[in-house]
Amino acid sequence: MRLAALALVVTLSAPRLAVAAPEDPPAAPEASVAPASATAAPAAPAQEERDPMFGLGLTVGAPDGAVLSFTWAPLSWLMVDAGFAYTLAPGMVFGLELQPIDFVISPTLRGEYGYYFTGQTSDRIKQWTGVPEAQWPLVGPASYDWFSGLIGIALGSRRGFTFRLEGGITYLQLNAQGGTAVVNGVEVTTGPWKASALAPTARLTFLYFF
Repeated sequence: MRLAALALVVTLSAPRLAVAAPEDPPAAPEASVAPASATAAPAAPAQEERDPMFGLGLTVGAPDGAVLSFTWAPLSWLMVDAGFAYTLAPGMVFGLELQPIDFVISPTLRGEYGYYFTGQTSDRIKQWTGVPEAQWPLVGPASYDWFSGLIGIALGSRRGFTFRLEGGITYLQLNAQGGTAVVNGVEVTTGPWKASALAPTARLTFLYFF
């Protein structure tokens, strides 16, 4: 009898205990984790080292003579140079050169213009042509200029030292002033005169880029 009464009490009190029991705490929201690829800063692209733009060259050749030149290379395949030259007189040489291949051995294509001022050129002309000394005053101061086209080969690096051997053809112009001399008792006066010719040309250049 007592067991039946106890069971009845438990049965009646069970709904109240269920209502009084605290609810389970709500689950904490999951923290969102950003993917590593979204937070990591993009790596800077590696920049290729640029070839040097300036160079210093020393050339010996004909009709160039001896030339000390300064070179500017705005592009890897294009070079522009200007130099101070000397043979029988001081002069200047200007060049434009193409080097289409960047390799240890590269072909080159060059065009240039040069000019020599008056100096010892007139005296050498008189000697080389066998003009009698009595007629030397008829040949005044002389200068010459030229246009050349050359092809060649370059050995070395555009990032340092190169050796260039080039040859081609040149159009040479000689400009001489006249003079006055007494020839066989007669006073003779000559005016300015010019001479031009096509001739082979060659040049050897040591060039250093820095």
